[in-house]
Amino acid sequence: MSKIQKQSRRARIFFQSLFVITPIAVCYYWLTVETSYDFLTSLGAIQITHNIDSYTQLPLTLTTRILAMIASLFLCSIIMYALKVLINLFRSYERNDIFTLDNVMSYQKLGYSLFYWVGASVVYGTLMSLILSFNNPPGERMISVGFLGVDFLTLVLGFIILIISWVMKEGYILAAENSHTI
Repeated sequence: MSKIQKQSRRARIFFQSLFVITPIAVCYYWLTVETSYDFLTSLGAIQITHNIDSYTQLPLTLTTRILAMIASLFLCSIIMYALKVLINLFRSYERNDIFTLDNVMSYQKLGYSLFYWVGASVVYGTLMSLILSFNNPPGERMISVGFLGVDFLTLVLGFIILIISWVMKEGYILAAENSHTI
């Protein structure tokens, strides 16, 4: 087994582990946040993206937790899509299929998934502000829409990955044409 195949296998196994752990961690977080079972936040293992205290001073109700979990799983689904693409890409590398049209398409899907991530992040932030402040008395509920600097960088990275996929596709086409030339 070559070095590429070994490292691809390790990467695939890592991404498969993340594929399983990610939705479990999201559910665990929202079921335990601000409770005595909240080990991940108290140990500093997870940095929360929303400061819950800035939206409400009331304890989170079960309904709020479930709605927040559903909204977070919506955003998590984009991560899981990207992880699935990465699993397929590294599985292909593991089979020693490196310069193929399927891999080009995988890179293209990864680039687009970053665009989906940015769009969903804006929707997620808005939805979370609404969910977390919903139990506040009238006049203290809030909705916030935001586009952060990291979102801009994510878009730039998405464009870079799409350009790489385009270059790989052109290389694949040239290699296919050269293989038919005598």
